[in-house]
Amino acid sequence: MNNSTVYPYIPNTAPETKKRMMERISAKTEREIFDVIPERLLYDGFDFPEAIHDEYSLKRHTEEILAKNANLSTHLCFRGAGCAPHFIPATVDELMKRGEFVTAYTSDLGDQGRGQLQFEYQSLMGELLDMEVIAFPQYDGGSSLGHAMRMCKRLTGRKKILVAASMNAFALDIAKNYQNQIDGDYCDIVLVDYDKETGLLDLGDLEAKLDGATAGVIIENPTFLGTIEVNGRKIGEMAKAAGAEFAVYADPVSLGVIEAPGSYGATIACGDVHSLGIHMGAGAGVGGYVMVKDEYRYAKELKDMMYAASPTCVEGEIGFSFEASFDRTSYEIREKSAEFTGTSAGMHTAAAGVYLATMGPEGMKELGELIMHRCAYAKKRFSRIKGVDVKLSGVSFKEFVADFSGTGKTVKEINERLLEKNIIGGFDMSEVYDEMENHMLVCVTEIHSKEDIDRFADAVAEITG
Repeated sequence: MNNSTVYPYIPNTAPETKKRMMERISAKTEREIFDVIPERLLYDGFDFPEAIHDEYSLKRHTEEILAKNANLSTHLCFRGAGCAPHFIPATVDELMKRGEFVTAYTSDLGDQGRGQLQFEYQSLMGELLDMEVIAFPQYDGGSSLGHAMRMCKRLTGRKKILVAASMNAFALDIAKNYQNQIDGDYCDIVLVDYDKETGLLDLGDLEAKLDGATAGVIIENPTFLGTIEVNGRKIGEMAKAAGAEFAVYADPVSLGVIEAPGSYGATIACGDVHSLGIHMGAGAGVGGYVMVKDEYRYAKELKDMMYAASPTCVEGEIGFSFEASFDRTSYEIREKSAEFTGTSAGMHTAAAGVYLATMGPEGMKELGELIMHRCAYAKKRFSRIKGVDVKLSGVSFKEFVADFSGTGKTVKEINERLLEKNIIGGFDMSEVYDEMENHMLVCVTEIHSKEDIDRFADAVAEITG
């Protein structure tokens, strides 16, 4: 009797099927298939436990493993750096658990419910960012940034992209990789310095680097350092005077209190929607957006499909479809498309649409004000800790930089001690900025009460004192 367990939902593991596949590729062992992978990257030390055959025991076993993880229900979390803890209204989770939306990463002509949900998301994002045309969701903020860069290159016929040095370093790394993986015709990315006192873009350095080869100027607002870039309009004017595009990488949760990119001259807006009702998930829970003004020359450069609404043959009825611009996407023309894409984060943008509809304009305004007030309080509390120097005089949204050099402790040491107190500390800035050794990026959102902030500050004072 053959004791092999074969699961019908993974048919390629069936012995007969595997045997035929191996014969087809002339492989004697499964290991041969992976010979292209260097030996140093292989790991053969897996020690699998005995099989668990009943569902309840498997559930208990899984829960015991998961209980070892620190999460938002067990720890206070003050780490942001691109993905921060936010409150998720019950409405969002309730709707996203419905069977109609669980696999709603895309849609088709016959799926009008999901098509309408994506169209409503697009409309709400357009109002939030003061833009009119939005592409189908990207994988994450980094890929949306890369897409914006390539749009600038195609629109101007130039290759140099000026990017604020205060840009999210992780998103920028993804964008750089995005340039190199498509057709070899990538953008030349040049960083523009920021003022070390205020955190704002150095307009003098921008002016010195702007020239006839510049395709676009891209800033993040609020910046990775947490500072609100108040010179956005001036930066846009300088870019356009040089014949370059002006793009803004924006956190949408900030736009209830910060002017929308489209309102101060941005021709392209991009970013990540993770802050709009999406749970943090160990690198998941992200989805990129790219938006432009309602001008054909811009809209035609969006690489993805767009959801459209149009009258049907039934009077008074509206139909929803993603057919708009389908014939220029990589889904349709593959190697001849402007750029390439695959399965995107449609499920997350559906959640973002429900979140925005739930919050409304007043809700977004109240949320933004609450985050700013609590962030300001946290800055004051940290400024009172002996040896801690809160950096950058610019107005902060959600995050701020604190220098711990005067405490005699490293950020790594402090964060390790904080974990013992069930607190996840801020991000160690030395990981992305050489000049910021012993600097911590502290993130405060609407989920942090005054008591939470006091507990965090008191714990830091105890550790460093």
